[in-house]
Amino acid sequence: MHLIKEKLDIEETLHKRIKNTLMFLNIKEKVKKGNIISIPKTNLAYIEPHKLTINDIDYLFFNECDNVYINTLEEHIKISELENYIKAHKN
Repeated sequence: MHLIKEKLDIEETLHKRIKNTLMFLNIKEKVKKGNIISIPKTNLAYIEPHKLTINDIDYLFFNECDNVYINTLEEHIKISELENYIKAHKN
């Protein structure tokens, strides 16, 4: 099976919100861009989220989404709660 991976750009407003939150918390982490993964000659595709890792916690972001997913797509918080969540889980 052949897969095609294309880098997905981070939406500018989302990138600014994440960057400002990290700058305020004095955290110098880098957001890893997500991908669009598709299988040729099918209509199947998967959007891999943008990812930020802090203290072994993965924060997953999707463009045009107000939620931040924690480690998996099961638990999420609002992006406005991200700063407080990182503070509470900072070691």
